[in-house]
Amino acid sequence: FRPGPFSCRAAAMAYPGEDYDNEAAYDPYAYSNDYDMHTGDPKQDLAYERQYEQQTYQVIPEVIKNFIQYFHKTVSDLIDQKVYELQASRVSSDVIDQKVYEIQDIYENSWTKLTERFFKNTPWPEAEAIAPQVGNDAVFLILYKELYYRHIYAKVSGGPTLEQRFESYYNYCNLFNYILNADGPAPLELPNQWLWDIIDEFIYQFQSFSQYRCKTAKKSEEEIDFLRSNPKIWNVHSVLNVLHSLVDKSNINRQLEVYTSGGDPESVAGEYGRHSLYKMLGYFSLVGLLRLHSLLGDYYQAIKVLENIELNKK
Repeated sequence: FRPGPFSCRAAAMAYPGEDYDNEAAYDPYAYSNDYDMHTGDPKQDLAYERQYEQQTYQVIPEVIKNFIQYFHKTVSDLIDQKVYELQASRVSSDVIDQKVYEIQDIYENSWTKLTERFFKNTPWPEAEAIAPQVGNDAVFLILYKELYYRHIYAKVSGGPTLEQRFESYYNYCNLFNYILNADGPAPLELPNQWLWDIIDEFIYQFQSFSQYRCKTAKKSEEEIDFLRSNPKIWNVHSVLNVLHSLVDKSNINRQLEVYTSGGDPESVAGEYGRHSLYKMLGYFSLVGLLRLHSLLGDYYQAIKVLENIELNKK
């Protein structure tokens, strides 16, 4: 399978300008204090946490609001810096690296700790509920929903509903459209671990939906008809198209060829592949294609996609 120009059907979405209104009110010390809302009394702390576990989060706790605002400000600052550096024809800088490190700490530590404390077996607040906290920043909300739906798949009892499976697919379409269809490199960088998890989860949710769609015994006629009338949702060709488009956009195969021969991969990376976001998504998509072709039983293509990766190199 070889893709044409990238396309992924998704809900229409407009990207905002620089409309972050809460920056002046942000207090990082308030975030830290709220994050550690413990009294020192184990009984009071346990009662406090159980109180929040029992809530449906129609009213979002202040500690979560502060975290979301901090998370958004960190991502927003990175995007603003990336816009500036793209305009100056720079690929990266120490400032970008520091911002990515801050996002990595949020992603690997803060998000995990708050999930364990407040949302161990329940969903995080819906994107619509937190949108006012982040000035309806569409790009941030896409990233938030990627984490939101992934948590539902992994931790929420009963797993995702049919509607949530569809919404997660549309959100991935919005994410990949933003990255692949922009006029020039998208002003975004993310930690490598998050980029890998995006590709890994995208393929996992495709596999999960394929299995879900085949199990019709306990589904209502309405649900079966709904699935039949939406054959393009989580369609294998859409998933393949995304992965191949990321590989092509990044020139990762050519970069690997040159690197293997002792040359400088930057010399063939192109406008997009010079940037870490595209280079790493392209590289991880090669591994994703290995996995996807293996799931489809096409083992020749599975091995073929790795032809430029030296598997025996230490």
